[in-house]
Amino acid sequence: MNTNHVRVSLEIDLEEKIYQMLEGKMIEKIIAEANYEPEENIWKSILEGHSFKVTHEMAPKLYDLFQDVKSVLEFKKPIDFYITNSAELNAFALTRTERGEADIININSGLISMFDDEELRFVIGHEIGHLITRYARVVKLINFVFPEAENIPLILAHKIELWQKVSELTADRFGYIASPSVEKCVSGFFKMASGLSTDRIKFDYQAYIRDNEKILNYFSENRNLLSHPVNPLRIKAIELFGESKLYKAISQGEDLKHDEELSKNMEQLIDILITISSSPMDAQRKLFVASAGILMAQVDKEMDEEEYEQILEALSMYTVFPKEFLSEMCKEDVEKIFKESVKKIISQNPAERTQLLEYMASVAFCDSNMFPSEMDFLFETGEKMLGLTRRETAQIMALTVQQGFIPELYK
Repeated sequence: MNTNHVRVSLEIDLEEKIYQMLEGKMIEKIIAEANYEPEENIWKSILEGHSFKVTHEMAPKLYDLFQDVKSVLEFKKPIDFYITNSAELNAFALTRTERGEADIININSGLISMFDDEELRFVIGHEIGHLITRYARVVKLINFVFPEAENIPLILAHKIELWQKVSELTADRFGYIASPSVEKCVSGFFKMASGLSTDRIKFDYQAYIRDNEKILNYFSENRNLLSHPVNPLRIKAIELFGESKLYKAISQGEDLKHDEELSKNMEQLIDILITISSSPMDAQRKLFVASAGILMAQVDKEMDEEEYEQILEALSMYTVFPKEFLSEMCKEDVEKIFKESVKKIISQNPAERTQLLEYMASVAFCDSNMFPSEMDFLFETGEKMLGLTRRETAQIMALTVQQGFIPELYK
């Protein structure tokens, strides 16, 4: 089984981008040379001292189930399985980078007690899916580079958030391969979401699936909501995978590099997650940020690195993929889009004129240089397009200088 063909393509792309943005190879080399105590070694010590290690002698049925899932997924590296005394329905996986050391999967006792064998196979397959990908390795990098999560730049933070959600979709596919029953996967989701056992209530799989479709349709039609329907989306993604040509090929021991129908269906589904905000005003703000940034940066003939990063950081408020959006914008009639977006924004919210000019000034001054052509363009935009007086325009420019201008001292 080619595991990369199982993975969601966006998950692979995002993982690679995040790894590169974090300078993964170099950071991992620094960590190794500095001889840091790996976090997974600390977890190993905690689990050895406080949890139950699953062995064939002590828990033969569970041990055989875990090993069978590992075999089905063709995962060769050894795994130590632990059960921790906790009512929380949860499990996690840790990859260990030292040669010869077994990876770790921990399952809470509440999950073991409430899940039947097929539901448990899905959970174990899901966690092994995280070990098959570089998920734990990249999370380790993120935590090392940014010990305080609030310090992660927005352009990276949105990518990480989306990658973590899409990584769950990839891991779910491995869970489904280990337990190929949509009904069992869904009943597992139901138990984790509700905390209820199906012994207590009558679980109606078809009714649950119908409700799931209604939730997804609601979120598809209301894109400006702040939250995302992660569990309903995961359930639908498992349904699509189970019905796909890709899974059929895998179950028959065949290799299928690409399933066009599955990819299209997944793109539509994931589009719900990608949207940061889709209100009409935010759509215009996104167009303004890109077009105004391009025009402002090109006033002095070329866009330098500082200006480029300033534009991308601002675009990250509205899109997970600011680089790609900016690249596409450069192919359009930028001046026309700029004028139209300004007109639409100030017609809806005249008070926003100040913020629009502040953004343009921040792009102009971020490279530690001031050019007469940039000043002229700012005055022209402020007076002719935004309806500001020359004095008001100058005051906004002055405030931007005081807040963020750093002169280039060593020319």
